[in-house]
Amino acid sequence: MVQMICPVCKNNCHLEVEEIDGVITVSGNKCARGDLHAREELKGERKIVTYHASTVFESVPSVDVKTTGTVPKELVFRLIRLIKKQKIDHPMKRGEVLLHQPLDLPVDVVIDSDELENL
Repeated sequence: MVQMICPVCKNNCHLEVEEIDGVITVSGNKCARGDLHAREELKGERKIVTYHASTVFESVPSVDVKTTGTVPKELVFRLIRLIKKQKIDHPMKRGEVLLHQPLDLPVDVVIDSDELENL
């Protein structure tokens, strides 16, 4: 059995994933997106990327970001390098897009924190 915390939404569900005879079962998820995330993570072919982006604000030097969907495993580090190049210089809300379809992927990189909203 594999245990993980789901990063798909702000519920951060504690998932338990098990594969027996090729059948994958997922428990602990509060939404269908958590089930899909756990299955993709178990296969190891695609990942939701979570990281942090730098800001110009002393009170919040970095902020959590994540992809809105999964990314092929072989592109994860290229995407992280793109995120590292970002420097946020204005207030942003949770869910606001930082990078739109980077590397021509069908996902965005969005803010995953409320810390920048009221600066």
